[in-house]
Amino acid sequence: MVRRRDKVEETRRRIAKATYELHSTIGPAFATIALIADRAGLPRQTVYRNFGTQLEIFRSCIAFGLEMHPLPDPDRWQSTADPEARLKVGLTELYAWFEASEPVMTNSLRDFGVVPESAEAMQPVGEVFQHMYETLRQGWKGSRVSPLLSLAVDFTTWKKLRREQGMASSAIVEMWSDLIRCRRPVPGQARVRAHQFRPPPGRA
Repeated sequence: MVRRRDKVEETRRRIAKATYELHSTIGPAFATIALIADRAGLPRQTVYRNFGTQLEIFRSCIAFGLEMHPLPDPDRWQSTADPEARLKVGLTELYAWFEASEPVMTNSLRDFGVVPESAEAMQPVGEVFQHMYETLRQGWKGSRVSPLLSLAVDFTTWKKLRREQGMASSAIVEMWSDLIRCRRPVPGQARVRAHQFRPPPGRA
């Protein structure tokens, strides 16, 4: 029984690995069962026998990818009390993950509209990203910070800056840090502005 279980796990891992490699090269929309089976060196029937649905295959693919490149743990960022220092730590770790996972992330996001199962399988990853955002948002005041943080943790935004603008990930971290720091309200700032723009007495 132990040997059989180990063999099943090995087979499922081969399929997950083959799926991940295909998703990284051609994308989910083009990774057919036949191609997955061929890359894994297995009959198509073996793939069907181990994974009853396409969604199950995608979930195993994501699990394999996260085993190779684990997502950053935003709970560890909580130990950094200063919001700006936490932002730099978090974005540095996140962008390192973006670098490692760029091919599969690019293809998966491209094919979400074509392969709904791919988007569904990615939902747990999306929840981790939401947790990252919420963790990095702590300690910052002002409504203008939230949109910038949403862009800072967004893969597509990172990729545009990294590939189209040629910025290093470290430079992108510093850019967001500078922008978000500038959007943080200064104590008493609102009161001073209200005084400055008050109409003179007797003037409408």
